[in-house]
Amino acid sequence: MSIQSLHQALLTEIKKNSGQATQHTFQDNYLGNSHPRYAISTPKLRSVGKAWIKANVLSPKEFLGLITALMKAPSGTEKMMAGILLDYSGKERMSFDPKILNQWLNNLEGWAEIDTVCYGHFSADQILEDWLRWTKLLSQLNKSKNINKRRASLVLLCKALTRSDDKRLAALTFQFIEELKHEKEILITKAVSWTLRSMVKLHRAALKKYVEENKATLPAIAVRETLTKLKTGRKTAK
Repeated sequence: MSIQSLHQALLTEIKKNSGQATQHTFQDNYLGNSHPRYAISTPKLRSVGKAWIKANVLSPKEFLGLITALMKAPSGTEKMMAGILLDYSGKERMSFDPKILNQWLNNLEGWAEIDTVCYGHFSADQILEDWLRWTKLLSQLNKSKNINKRRASLVLLCKALTRSDDKRLAALTFQFIEELKHEKEILITKAVSWTLRSMVKLHRAALKKYVEENKATLPAIAVRETLTKLKTGRKTAK
């Protein structure tokens, strides 16, 4: 089956389980973009994606082609479905060169799309075993003029930081935050906070030292939420 046919079959399932596509709704500012969306809840979208990937045996090449097609699709729903399929796919299908993410991110906008595609799909082992290619990609994203890519450079590390105590991850994280900590946009300040909080369990000593030495220059929300999590295990006090 062609990539176009695979894409259309999946879109048909999305449409069967949702209402009319909408644009410029009250959620635009919350989601951070104005891409059209289908009226389908996130749990239902995940259910559709899980069932579809289970029912369709795709080669790694077909899988990569489908994900790329979904990223380029006009609706935010299809872009988020790409992230959901990444979540439900095995190691073989996820063996592609990470540099493709730079291409995918050209089509994404706002925290909802960025986080759905970038958080949790790429394991610490996967990043560490292919360290040179991953650090090259992440450094490019971190220095990009595209704010969505800059956010992605942090979000892509969040899960790995909770799964590995490798000092390379911590050092790279601090390097990236140093590049971004002076930015005021919430898309970045909240990502800085999230990334620092991801270090609480396995990088605690290095995190405490870094925050103490840089609290005057880090985003206030990142300092507040990180110190609260270090103390209570939560990002906000009860």
